[in-house]
Order: sequence, then C-alpha cells, then structure tokens
Amino acid sequence: MDWFFLILGSVCFVEIFVRLNSLAQIKALNGILRKVRRVITSSHISDHWKEMVLPSYAWQLFKQSLLIFVILVGSCSGFLILGVISSLLGGRFVDLSASVIGVVVCTVSALAYAALRGRSSKSGSDYGAASKLLHQISLGSPFVGEALFDIEKSLYLSKSKQTTDGHHVFVCGLARAGTTVLMRRLYESKQFVSLTYRDMPFVLSPNLWRSLNRFSAKSKELEERAHGDGLLVDFDSPEALEEVFWKTKCGADYILDNSLIPMAADEETIQDFRNYVSLILKDHESPRYLSKNNNNIIRLRSISKAFPKATILIPFRQPDQQAYSLMRQHQRFKELHVTDPFSKKYMGWLVHHEFGSDHRPFILGKKELTQQDQDNLNYWLELWLYTYSYIAEHAADTIHLVCYETLCDDGAQVWKEVAELVQLGDHTGTLAFSGSHHQLDDSFDESLLKDANSLYDELRTRAVGQNSDTHRSRAEGSLDYGK
Repeated sequence: MDWFFLILGSVCFVEIFVRLNSLAQIKALNGILRKVRRVITSSHISDHWKEMVLPSYAWQLFKQSLLIFVILVGSCSGFLILGVISSLLGGRFVDLSASVIGVVVCTVSALAYAALRGRSSKSGSDYGAASKLLHQISLGSPFVGEALFDIEKSLYLSKSKQTTDGHHVFVCGLARAGTTVLMRRLYESKQFVSLTYRDMPFVLSPNLWRSLNRFSAKSKELEERAHGDGLLVDFDSPEALEEVFWKTKCGADYILDNSLIPMAADEETIQDFRNYVSLILKDHESPRYLSKNNNNIIRLRSISKAFPKATILIPFRQPDQQAYSLMRQHQRFKELHVTDPFSKKYMGWLVHHEFGSDHRPFILGKKELTQQDQDNLNYWLELWLYTYSYIAEHAADTIHLVCYETLCDDGAQVWKEVAELVQLGDHTGTLAFSGSHHQLDDSFDESLLKDANSLYDELRTRAVGQNSDTHRSRAEGSLDYGK
C-alpha cells in the first residue's frame, strides 16, 4: 500500500504543480534575478542609484520566492494527506518517502507521469504546457541535470562498457558546413550509436528514460526540420544533444552572455564524459559513439584527451556560400523565435546559439569581431574567417578537415577516403551530398572575401580527399570558386 501511495503522491505533486501555474512564477523569479544582475554589473548606473533600487528588487525577490515556496508546499499536500492515511492504517509511508529508494521512486514516477501528461496534452503544437514544464525542469537547471546524471550512473554505470579506447567519431564545425548530413551518412552505416530525439528531454539519463519511455514509445512521421533545408527528422533521428552534458558540468566556463569561448575540461569532467558515452552505448551492440556537436570546436583538446583514438571530422564550405546560408538561417530563426518563444528557450537549453535572436558567436581569441550587423553578410563572412583560422591553427593528428564542395562533386572518391579514415568498411550510404550556389559577388567586403578565399584554398589542400581529380583541378585554378 505504501508503494502505491508513494507513486500516487508523485502524480498528485505533478498535477498540482502544473495547475498552480508554477512555470510562470519561476519565470517571473528568473526575470527579477536578471534585472538585479544587470543593475549590479552595469557600469552606467551609479552606486547611489544601485543602493536606491536594490532594496526594491530584494523585496520583489522575497515575495516571489515566498509564493514559489507556498506552491511547493501546496504541491506536496498529496504526500501529507497520504502520510496521514498511511499512519492511520499502520503503514510506514513517511519512512519510505525519506529513504534513498523512496526518493528515487518518487523522482522517476513524477518525471514519467509528467512526460506522459505532456504528450497527451499536445494540441496543435509540438509541445503542450506540461511538456514545456518537463523540458524546463530537466534542461533548465544544472542542479537537476547533475541529479539525473548521478542517478543514471548509480543505476547503470557498473553495467556499462569501457569506452576510452573506442574508435568514436566527432563531427563539428561552424554551422551550415554540412555537419548534419555528414553525421547522418555515417549513422546510416548502423556501426555507430548516437543520441536521438527520443532521448529528449532526459538526455543525461538515457537508460533510465528508455526504460520508462518504452511503455509510451510513440512514432512520428518524417518531417522537415525547422531549418527548412530538406533534411527530414523523426524521433529516431540522431541529433546534437550531448551539449547538455557540457552545459551542466561546466557551462559557466564557456557560455557568456553574448558569446561562447574556448574551454579546457578538468580531469573529473573528462572522466564523467567518458562515463556518459559509456552509458549511451550501454544497451547497443556497437561500441562506437557518433557525435555531431558544432560547439566541440571550442574543446577539441578535451575531446581528444577523453578519447585518444577518436576521429574528429570538421567540414567546411566555400566561405561566401556558408556565410549566406548562416545569415538566411539567422533571419529564419529570428522570425520563429517571435512566433514561438519556446523554440528560443529550447535552443538555449541545448546551447544552440549559431543563429536566431539568442545568437552568440564563437570568440576564439583576444580579437573581437569587427562586424556587428548580424543582418549583413560581412558579419557572417568574418565569423567564418575567424572560426576556421582558429581551427587551422589548432588542428591535430586526430582532426581531419572535410571540404563539402569536394564531397558534392567527387563524392564517391572522397567518401571512400572518409570511410577508410573512420574505419567504416565498404559502406557507401544512400544519403546524397548536394550543394547550392548563389551569385553574391557584390555583397562582400573585397578584402575580407579575399582573406576568406585564401584560407579556404589552404584548407582544401589539407582536407580529406585532396588527391581526388576534382580537388586537384580546383587547386590548380580550373574551377575558381567564390572569387
């Protein structure tokens, strides 16, 4: 009976928590905290004015915190009532609730019910109110992420494989370089394991979530992803979700208010990342992990240190074409974030700041970007030059450049070399590499474009497939791209 009461109490907690509009109250508290932070850190506000305004904010914080406390107490009322009933019946509900196993069961039950409730409440939107709340709880707080990861390790790590010496593959680079299609082509071989949309939102507890989700597993028809680039996705499509791990463990080290900066993980974090990959691979036959995470370019050494035998593939495109694609996506997602504010939060939780209204560029050295207008092609061209200059300087033996144009034009030969590089065997794949070319000759600063094209030519000479016939002809100038 007490076990039943424990699960019932967890269900009651979720229902009351949702119905009391808790998410809105938590958002309001976060809004006040952001205002306080802006006031304290602003150099344009005098100390006298700060002393005047901060007591007002303190009072607002107190009232909002008290309201949230009352909501939490109210949400726990089901446990209080069930505890009284259990005591009258001679049960030990209170002792069970306070035990470690009781806390784990409560947590799992509440999360499972919230997930089921969220799916059943969806109407005309990809995410219902409960589903949004579930994402907010699981992805919006490093504390919750740490707790979920600790539970996952305690339950499954001892049963997982050792993966440090695995021949894993990490695909990364500046967005719109072909990273997704390259990763999908590798994934087609069925020789790799990746995180998929089905692992959302509990990406730090993949095995726990799979064990719960199997009772409500849903299918989804293939549909075009939000980028509008023709790539189709469903629940089982691989996606860049591992960044949640890095944000949870060391987000403050590299996520700034307006940029992302290079980071070096400490030994504990590197070991935890190995553990995380082991947990992802646990129930799969393949011992190889496949990652596509563009943010990994800011931690290349940490990835190589975690997995010395891993291969890192960094695609790149003709600079003017990639800059144009980046700006188009930036404008597309800015519009989306106006009509669908949740999509902005979702991208923020995954640290997807490549474009959109929360765009945060890579700042990879002391030099700042000189271009500031994000609706101007020169901004994105300078970002291309800045990013790939950094990559060119930090390339190591395990890092391999892949020119997307040669993949499109000499696909069979270049893919053969890629397959050999990552030990893929004779898998050819069916997903096609295709590109587009836009006439943009008069749209760029000439000096900036010249520098970018010069770097592009250098990268091509160092890329996989550099000995292909098409590549040689371009290097000799018979095909003069982007000039």
